[in-house]
Amino acid sequence: MAAYIAQRIMEGAYTYEYVVERRPDLQDIINIFLTSHKRQDLIKSLA
Repeated sequence: MAAYIAQRIMEGAYTYEYVVERRPDLQDIINIFLTSHKRQDLIKSLA
């Protein structure tokens, strides 16, 4: 599920902030997926 959501973030369907606010349990896996696909630019710090 995390890989699918990360793919949707890459496609622009969801924002990183939107997903992580609702599913913080997936944040680490999404970060790994985005990093492995050279899309670290999509990872935002949530303060």
